[in-house]
Amino acid sequence: MTKTLALLFIATLPVWLTSCLDAECIDETKVYMKVSFYDYERKVIASPDSVTLFGADSELKIYDNQKGITPPALLPLKGWDNETKFIITINGTTDTVRFVHSNSPHLISKECGYSMYHTLDTIYYTTNEIDSISLINKEVTLINIENVAIFY
Repeated sequence: MTKTLALLFIATLPVWLTSCLDAECIDETKVYMKVSFYDYERKVIASPDSVTLFGADSELKIYDNQKGITPPALLPLKGWDNETKFIITINGTTDTVRFVHSNSPHLISKECGYSMYHTLDTIYYTTNEIDSISLINKEVTLINIENVAIFY
C-alpha cells in the first residue's frame, strides 16, 4: 500500500509543480480608441493625404505625416485623467480635438493584469479642416469596433 501511495505521489508531482508556474500573458492589453476618417462630401471612409497627430501635452507623435492610414487609426486615451487632447494636422491644416471620458480598470486575466477601459462622454474640436466628429461607440475597450468618425 505504501509503495502504491509513493508511486502515485511521484506520478502526480510534475502536475502539481507545473500548476504553480507563472503563465505568460498572451492577451492584448493595450486599449486604443478606434478612429476612422471620412470624406465629408462623399460620406465614405477616405484616408487623408497626410495626418500628423500627437497628444497636446506630449511631444510624442502618434502619426507623423502618415500617408494612407488604414482604418481605424488607434489613439491612446489617458487612464489617469478624464480628458485627452490631441493636435491633429490633416492635409496641412491643424485642428485640436479634446475627448472627455471616464476610466475604469478591467481585469484581463491573472497573468496579464488590468487594462484601463474608457467611456467617451463629450468631444470638443476646432473646425479648420475637420467638418464634424461623430461618436459611434462610446465604450473604448479591447474590442476592435470603431469609436469615432472624423469627417474632413
